[in-house]
Amino acid sequence: MRIFILVSLLSIKVWGFNTIAIPTVNPKVNNIAFGKIIPKKDFFGAQLVDDKVYLDVTDSMLNKDMLFVRHGDGYKHQYMQIRWTRRLHDIVLESPRVQSQLGVILPINNNPSILRNIINIFPIIEENNVMGAHRIDITKLFLGGAVDWDSSSKETIDSKLSYIEKIIHFENELIIKTTTVIIKGQTKLTKAMDYSLFLLPKTMKPRLFDYRMGFGSEDSSSPINSKLESPRACISRWRLEKKNKGKDISVPIHPISFLMSSEIPKKWRPYVKAGILEWLRAFEAAGFKNAIQVKEILDDSESSIINSVNHSIVRWGKKRNVRGYENNPGSTISQVVDFRSGEILKSDILIGSSYQHLMDDYFIRCAPIDKRAQQYPFPDDLMGELIQSLVAHETGHALGLMDDNYGEYAYPFEKMRDVHWLKKMGHTPSIMSYTRHNYIPQPEDSIPPSLLIQKVGPMDVYSIKWAYTVFPNIHRTEEEKPYLEKIVGLQDSIPWYRYNKGRDEIIGPGATNEVVDNNDPIKSTELGLKNMKRVIELLPMVNRNKKDYALMERLYGKILELWYHEMSQVISLIGGYSIQYKSGGQEGNIYTPIPIEIQKKAMNFIGLHAFNPPDWLVKPACLSKIHYSTYPDKVLEVQLKLLYSLLDPQRMKRFENMEVSHGFKEISLEMLSKLQSSLFQELKKDDVCIDRNRMELQSTYVNILDLVVNQKTKPLTADLNLLTYSSQSQAVFMEQLLTLKDCIIENLNKEMDAMTRGHLKRVIRNL
Repeated sequence: MRIFILVSLLSIKVWGFNTIAIPTVNPKVNNIAFGKIIPKKDFFGAQLVDDKVYLDVTDSMLNKDMLFVRHGDGYKHQYMQIRWTRRLHDIVLESPRVQSQLGVILPINNNPSILRNIINIFPIIEENNVMGAHRIDITKLFLGGAVDWDSSSKETIDSKLSYIEKIIHFENELIIKTTTVIIKGQTKLTKAMDYSLFLLPKTMKPRLFDYRMGFGSEDSSSPINSKLESPRACISRWRLEKKNKGKDISVPIHPISFLMSSEIPKKWRPYVKAGILEWLRAFEAAGFKNAIQVKEILDDSESSIINSVNHSIVRWGKKRNVRGYENNPGSTISQVVDFRSGEILKSDILIGSSYQHLMDDYFIRCAPIDKRAQQYPFPDDLMGELIQSLVAHETGHALGLMDDNYGEYAYPFEKMRDVHWLKKMGHTPSIMSYTRHNYIPQPEDSIPPSLLIQKVGPMDVYSIKWAYTVFPNIHRTEEEKPYLEKIVGLQDSIPWYRYNKGRDEIIGPGATNEVVDNNDPIKSTELGLKNMKRVIELLPMVNRNKKDYALMERLYGKILELWYHEMSQVISLIGGYSIQYKSGGQEGNIYTPIPIEIQKKAMNFIGLHAFNPPDWLVKPACLSKIHYSTYPDKVLEVQLKLLYSLLDPQRMKRFENMEVSHGFKEISLEMLSKLQSSLFQELKKDDVCIDRNRMELQSTYVNILDLVVNQKTKPLTADLNLLTYSSQSQAVFMEQLLTLKDCIIENLNKEMDAMTRGHLKRVIRNL
């Protein structure tokens, strides 16, 4: 006969939520257990007895929609909708297909043939049953590997080394805290692994998914998030309801709340809070005042609530200060969403980006125009502003917005150096685009440094207004359509409200990353290069007091990465389109080709700047004393990437479409002729001399064309031909090779050094 010892529970009140009960005993002590606790009428009771978790399931909890969440080590929340049912003398835990509020059934694992998955069957323990409840042992849900959480990587739990730490009770949630040892291959990983059994609330009214806006669907793993279509789905957003429904602007009944973890250094907390609260004005446009709250977690409650579905936590990053992760860019969010309505229940902001990463990104862009950045490390006020900008971006994700392209190729170029515009509109319409910081202003413009850093912009306000505005006297989701369509329709007249998914193919300048997006990439790159030269001249100064040259070399490498992105932005004009997603009722094309004169200008620019870069970039004086070889040639690596990009089959197919559908006669032949002429411009001179880098570029160009011309077979299925070249492209490439061969033969009699002559003869041999 077992002896039960009643253990007192310590209740902790956190900002008005009397929710947490923490056991005061060590769960590893043998023969000590929780006394029988009568379960709440509307939720579970749970006990930890000799390292086993016992759940008391009342009839009222059967067949209710719940979430089963694995919080991992606090940085990745995996979850599934579950239901408890009774079958004879067993309690069955199953994961059903989810019926959304829109009448759509969400498939399990995107497989429509699965009707439900039985996760486990638990025999009812007849002895020690609590009146009105069925007691079951659910320990194997946490330590027995009963649930396949990660199908992409098989993991095994070592049950001998793993154990339950404790159970925490909320009114609508049980948290089971464990120490878990996971075996992956030959590696053992010990993690603090928490799980939640969470009772889903009454569903909120959903908002319809629209591919023209940047909000993800209720299921982040669904392929619909990357398709150019608007299937029947809910967007992910928070439940916001006005306290004063009759007012245009009202405080919400329950504001969106974020809790800052105590691991965030105190000096950065004001900046973290400011980054989150940058979104307040966006919610005011949607009719909500003080829609977001940011508070600090009380030290004595943090371990209990940090992985609760009831709380959204701002965390500082588990890899910070770990050797080898000094350049970590890894900030993100981790959400828990109600599949039935798209309601965001929990959205943790994970600030994982290292100081070094934040400083480097800013230095290579803005050091010439912000004196605070001309030292390493940066002063606290500048670091704080960079952290604030980072947090503002991640907060956008926490509110439901996806990573993509927002309002790009729209702002007037001349406004990038206009103080009044920058104060009101910023240098980019959205904090959600990967524009980064404004490198266009010149030192003589005297732009305040605070205006160089990316902030929540007008498109962010527009996006939140579309997603969160409550329309009065509208009770059904379908009735919102005309009101939402009116908001989307603003994209017809305001180009910086346009959104596109620039993921698989850079169709045009509205889908580029890491660069300041405006309507003149060529001029902005010209000014960017001026500042880039100034940045390289600053390298010796910032490295002066260092014990080695690691900082200088790292920054130079990142400068080359930025150079690649700036050149790529110009290349996006070549064979590029401007983009405006539209519905069937909107006039005009989704894709409009970049005017041919701009494309020609872009090709001339690339020939001059990408394939004939200046000495200050290729061989800066500050690096000559520490390099002893041309290996590795990072400049050449970037140039070859740009060359491959110019010649890729997707760009060639866009040229073909411009010829067929838009009257751009022989644009592919004209663009290839311009490229070839710039790559072999040495042949136009009386004294022909080709340097080492140009030899590599020319050889690679000829090899690419030769491979394309000799491409033998193509898939019969049209969808498989994305990365193959058409016969028309092969014909264009063949014409270029023949023209090049004749040109080289014609010029071999000119004056040239032996290496140049040998290189040209080798090229001819390969033609």
